Amino acid sequence: MVSKILTAFWLMLFLAQPVLAQEAAPLFSGIAVNTDQQISLIDYRGKVVFVDFWASWCPPCLASLPAYNQMRKEIGTSEFEIIAINVDENTEDGLVFLEDYPVDYPVLADPTGDIGIPYRIRNLPRSFLLDRNGQIVDTYRDFKVGDEVEIKQAIETLLSQ
Repeated sequence: MVSKILTAFWLMLFLAQPVLAQEAAPLFSGIAVNTDQQISLIDYRGKVVFVDFWASWCPPCLASLPAYNQMRKEIGTSEFEIIAINVDENTEDGLVFLEDYPVDYPVLADPTGDIGIPYRIRNLPRSFLLDRNGQIVDTYRDFKVGDEVEIKQAIETLLSQ
């Protein structure tokens, strides 16, 4: 009994710790709900990747998804990609959101948290900038209009390396 309590305590402590910069990004894969394309993070090695966790009920996501989509158009996709992870418990809620706020980048559904738990997602939106080797170089919490300027500069710096 004591070992189960200690195990639960250590698991809670681990999950309470945020994923930090310079850690390898936890790998994931799935079918993009907006393109029906198979997506696997490992397939993007060699590119700079921005992984964005969001939900339809998240007010800052109303602004972040269109801003990120515009940022992707400006940067291009030859060496860069955005992968969005929708964490709505009901995948249909995310699909309805995407009808009003469509994006050109792949969106995976994660209703059970299989992708989000290893990233230790506690608030939304939450994003991770990965270098060409799949290492997390920066994390972003919440979103305010204008944040995409700083994020774009960080992406362009990685692309120039």
